[in-house]
Amino acid sequence: MAVSAKDIIRNYTVVIVLILFGLGLGGYYWSLHYKPFTQNAFLITNTRPVSPLVEGYLTEVLVKNHQKVKKGEPLFTIFRPPYELKVEDLTYAVKVEEARLAGIDAKLKAAKAQVEKDAAEAANRQYLSKQAVEMYAQQAVSQTYTEEARRAELAANAQLSASKHQLEAVEREKEMVAAGIGRLQSQLKLAKIYLEQTTVYALNDGTISNMHVSPGGYYRPGDILFAFIESDDWFIQANFEETDLSMIRPGQTASIWLWQYPGKKFHGVVEQVSFGAERRQTSEETGVQLVEKENQWFLLPQRFPVQIRITDPDPEYPFNLGGSAFVQIDTSSQLLKQIIWRIFRWV
Repeated sequence: MAVSAKDIIRNYTVVIVLILFGLGLGGYYWSLHYKPFTQNAFLITNTRPVSPLVEGYLTEVLVKNHQKVKKGEPLFTIFRPPYELKVEDLTYAVKVEEARLAGIDAKLKAAKAQVEKDAAEAANRQYLSKQAVEMYAQQAVSQTYTEEARRAELAANAQLSASKHQLEAVEREKEMVAAGIGRLQSQLKLAKIYLEQTTVYALNDGTISNMHVSPGGYYRPGDILFAFIESDDWFIQANFEETDLSMIRPGQTASIWLWQYPGKKFHGVVEQVSFGAERRQTSEETGVQLVEKENQWFLLPQRFPVQIRITDPDPEYPFNLGGSAFVQIDTSSQLLKQIIWRIFRWV
């Protein structure tokens, strides 16, 4: 008795459905993994803790939690009067020392004039002493006169030496005061910097996160007030299996789908491929390296992070740091080669 095609279809419906389902599933897997693909990916961007740059009481908080801010926008202020008074005090201190320096300049001119006067007097006394010696040799003057002329010469030379030392002392005093003014001016510049830093500004466009502070608290540099999430550049960290890594290179384009926005496709460019991933573990008790026990039939490939810059962020689809994503790199993954290699590895 002949069996019709309808009978075959009727008797083997389940088998046919399973075969078609398997073929469809295999085709979907092939299309999905023909290029390097991963579901182990998430949004990242540059983040940093925000803390005051100078210590003091928090007087104003100018932003709110989760608020978007622009570069240069003020975030909060620290109590200013102590820093204003410090600038004022150092400003007057510089003026005092500058006035003192002007007085020293006058003393310096007087000391130079005194040296010139004493030098002329010493030269004159030297001349008179020399003349007295010559006249004494001719018995024109007495010995006493000659000795007095010699003593006058020595006294004039001593006075000239003292004047020179006095001039040197005034010059050193001027240098010391000038150096003191330089130090005060440096302190004044630093005080002005501290005064400017009582107001903290946003260094980039971004979003305020995890802020739970209010005016009145006393904070020091390094105390974290909140987090700042930059919005200038967004990246995807895609953790690819090592079997895909050999085909991924910086500069390749990528397709990105965020779980947050089903159906919306973003584009990106591979910027970095990680050099390595840490797998070693050490016992805290003994310091000896721990080696995990693994089933040789189910060894999973190591994953390595690949950083991808998103090239077309859309303001209508705002990003959330840490959001999950699917990523596909626009290059061949050599899927058939990987499947064959894995099959023979299990044999």
